[in-house]
Amino acid sequence: MRYRKLGNTGYEVSEVGMGTWAIGGVSWRGKRPSGWEGADDEESLKALRKARELGVNFFDTADAYGRGKSEVLISLALGKHRDQCIIATKVGNNLIDTRGQDFSREYIIGALNASLVRLGSEYVDVYQLHNPPLEIIKKGEVFDVLRELKESGKIKAFGISIGKPEEGIEAIKHGVETIQVVYNLLYQEPAKELFPLAMEKKVGIIARVPLASGLLTGKYNENTVFPKSDHRSVSYPPERLKKEIKKVRKLEFLLEEEGVESMAQAALKFVLSHKAVSTVIPGAKNERQVMENVKASDGKPLSPQALQKIQDLYQNNFYLD
Repeated sequence: MRYRKLGNTGYEVSEVGMGTWAIGGVSWRGKRPSGWEGADDEESLKALRKARELGVNFFDTADAYGRGKSEVLISLALGKHRDQCIIATKVGNNLIDTRGQDFSREYIIGALNASLVRLGSEYVDVYQLHNPPLEIIKKGEVFDVLRELKESGKIKAFGISIGKPEEGIEAIKHGVETIQVVYNLLYQEPAKELFPLAMEKKVGIIARVPLASGLLTGKYNENTVFPKSDHRSVSYPPERLKKEIKKVRKLEFLLEEEGVESMAQAALKFVLSHKAVSTVIPGAKNERQVMENVKASDGKPLSPQALQKIQDLYQNNFYLD
């Protein structure tokens, strides 16, 4: 495993971390599915332990993942190795009224205390706002709360998880130390303005959804039907799924790259090719998936020719032949 600096936090993080959204299993935000089908708690615990054994030291979670379940699993699997792990969790998705968000001072402090209990820890290494709206970011008051918590020692660094690059650009103005953002072969917008600014300001980038919710693993096709309790049943309706699978097939040339054994590895190597990225956090439900993901940290980057072809395809909306 290779390691990179997480911005100016002082942490050295494994360049391949582990996201734990999927192991939270099925969950809902109101009537909308917000979790994943297919998680098994025993397999999840094995996956977490295997990740640590293979050198992964960065684990990303959220209180909303399985309504705290992912945090509990991290505690059970990694608790005795707490000092060797860098744990990042998130706050803001209201666990009482699951239809909304809450970034008030009172809610954040209460949610942090609850997360600490579930994690079995006295502190969180990186505490992140969970996709707040742009107006909350612009107002800036929420960052004062995070600074207060950092001064108390309950969090060591703070950051934000965002949906759009402009949200990250605004958050940098308020002193965030890390930004978690979607970045993958199918969505590269953060590289245009956000990543250069983050490098300039020494803000750590945590790349999430690097496998496009599994589409970049090669396991799915245009006829795949996700269970109604899986968030992908909403995120990828039939027409969008067909378009995305068509793009994925345009990228299969990456399987010919030296050191690439799977589309998942190619996808992770692409994310790691950007200097702004501190760590990439693919999810994993079992040991096999963990071992597959970790192989991306072998020091063998994608070739310049492959990276150029990826850029050409993306700029032309993937329809170049």
